[in-house]
Amino acid sequence: MNNILIVEDDKMLVEIYHKKFSSDGYQVDTAGSGVEAIKKIIKNKPDLVLLDLVMPEEDGFEVLRRVKNNAKSKDVRIIVFSNLSQEEDKEKATALGAEGFITKSDFTPQEIVEKVHEILKIDKSEN
Repeated sequence: MNNILIVEDDKMLVEIYHKKFSSDGYQVDTAGSGVEAIKKIIKNKPDLVLLDLVMPEEDGFEVLRRVKNNAKSKDVRIIVFSNLSQEEDKEKATALGAEGFITKSDFTPQEIVEKVHEILKIDKSEN
């Protein structure tokens, strides 16, 4: 079972995505702030992090920078999961080590689960 950390401060979105990923067989953890996310990523080393950019305490860019510069967590796969969709945001996130960028408003929750399946190279028929 793949472990996913959803870093999002909107409680309604957290609930929606937690249910969706859990029902698709993922073990899901959540973080509601950048500081909480950094601690959980370093301690738990999830298989994948869905990281919002607009977060309290530390924004997603700072989370990326700190996680990717830490020897204990630098290999954790991080996908930015945000409504910020300017090209410079995407370029900055990629330069800091994000493996991808999903604009939340462009996809349904099911489509985001499918994108994560693609990223983790999971064949749904195997689940």
